[in-house]
Amino acid sequence: MFEKKFLVVFVAVLFLIFIGNEISRHFFAYTSDAYITSDYASMSPAVAGTLAELHVTNDTEVRKGDPLFSLDQTPYKLAAESAAANVAVSEQALQVAKDGVEEAKTNVTATKAILDDAEATQRRLSTLQESGVVTEQRLDDATRDLAEAQANYERALAARTGAQDQLKQKAAELRQATAEKAVAEYNLDQTVVRAPFDGQVVPFNTKTGQYLDAGDVVLILVSRTGYRIVANVHEQHVQFIKPGQPVYYMVSTAPWVFFEGSVRGISKGIARSTLETQALPYVDPETDWIRLSQRFPVEINLSVHPDDRQAFMGADARVLILNTDPPPPTGSSHGSGQ
Repeated sequence: MFEKKFLVVFVAVLFLIFIGNEISRHFFAYTSDAYITSDYASMSPAVAGTLAELHVTNDTEVRKGDPLFSLDQTPYKLAAESAAANVAVSEQALQVAKDGVEEAKTNVTATKAILDDAEATQRRLSTLQESGVVTEQRLDDATRDLAEAQANYERALAARTGAQDQLKQKAAELRQATAEKAVAEYNLDQTVVRAPFDGQVVPFNTKTGQYLDAGDVVLILVSRTGYRIVANVHEQHVQFIKPGQPVYYMVSTAPWVFFEGSVRGISKGIARSTLETQALPYVDPETDWIRLSQRFPVEINLSVHPDDRQAFMGADARVLILNTDPPPPTGSSHGSGQ
């Protein structure tokens, strides 16, 4: 008899827990599967070279634009100087080509004038020779002069075309030299790697004197303004969660201190397997002995002015999301009764 009553009570308790759990989803979501994260960047050079100087040490706080490290600039300075010299030579060659075109144009004008005169003389003497006033020899000389003037004019035209082609070639060479100079100056500028945002340097082991290829990671920079919580919430709760809803959370770096935040966004998709595209987040639903419900990442804004107790990337967190209507955006207008 006692066992029967105990079984009934046990089943009733389980039923009440189930009902309570189902109802609670409409009011709040809780998870301890949460952690602090932030934006970060792997800082590496865009060009190869020897690491000449480190401008930061472990845990250094930097501002956007501050230098982080520098490579040996010597080969890049020489390349930039050589490129600048090539531009100067190309500019001079272009000017010579321009002068050549002007000279060729002048020669065309001069030979055209001589040709016109020779043509006029030949026509006049031809008319006079028919009247017997001019000898045939003189007409032959005028015809010869006309042929010579025609040949000189055609050579002048060809020379002008050649000078114009030379000008185009020199202009192209100058453009190429200018582009090579820009690349050399860009590479020189890339020997100093600067912070892309305000942040803090994570401890690193790179030492000066190392040779680095382009893309070799020297240090990691964590954003000081991108801290947030990623809470993996069971799929049964996500339908009730909206951006802007209030959140209470606790982080492991400040135990038993409760902070207020808000829902930033909810992932609309996750990967079901590690083999799927890494563009989607993957949350492992497995434990040692049971498969859990799927969980979806929910990003949560930290307090308006998060202190250093919250600013530890990777720290665990516990999150309680209240399923209330989110507050209206700041600055929205509200009607007032009259």
